[in-house]
Amino acid sequence: MKQNFAKIISYLFHPVFVPTYAFALILFTNNYFSYFFSASIKWLLLAVTFSFTALLPILNLMILKRFRLISSFFLQNARERTFPYLITTLFYVGLIYLIKDFKLPGIYVSFLIASAICISIAALINLKWKISAHLIGNGGLTGSILAISWILHQNWLHWLCLMLLISGLTAFARIALEEHTPQQTYVGFLLGFIGMFFLLIGAYIVNLHTIF
Repeated sequence: MKQNFAKIISYLFHPVFVPTYAFALILFTNNYFSYFFSASIKWLLLAVTFSFTALLPILNLMILKRFRLISSFFLQNARERTFPYLITTLFYVGLIYLIKDFKLPGIYVSFLIASAICISIAALINLKWKISAHLIGNGGLTGSILAISWILHQNWLHWLCLMLLISGLTAFARIALEEHTPQQTYVGFLLGFIGMFFLLIGAYIVNLHTIF
């Protein structure tokens, strides 16, 4: 029972889905950024985001698994993670170039750039030590929520609390499945949280408060 629950949590909050969750939160909640687009444009942007940050990385894993370059879709072996992480970073770069001419509010491009940086750091860390990608994703989304709420002076405490709960459940799931140690989940969450928070805040400040 516990194992099944842990697997469900691991699938639902797999890091490839985090950008889609983040864009859905930005596009479909009542905030400054959601007023820029019609409903059809919002769904199109969400679909494009899902394609580049979830669908293409999953297809890449399927190809790698087919040619036996990885042993599992969950990349249990730390050494197997580096190449998929780097390829995923390239997908993010492709999406950034695709949407940069759409005249979107800077939050969208800034989030993708910050995410690509965090993934690249994770790839480097995994050369020596297995860090939890699930918790990097959860921590990154938590840090993004805090950064956006601070920039907009908007109370997103309920979303912040929800992400902390989800992050705790995800950490429990990864430990229960014996995929990670507690330390690997803690460090993963902190990397994602600190990285996304300060990168988004930094992008806002460097661009003289106009990027958003």
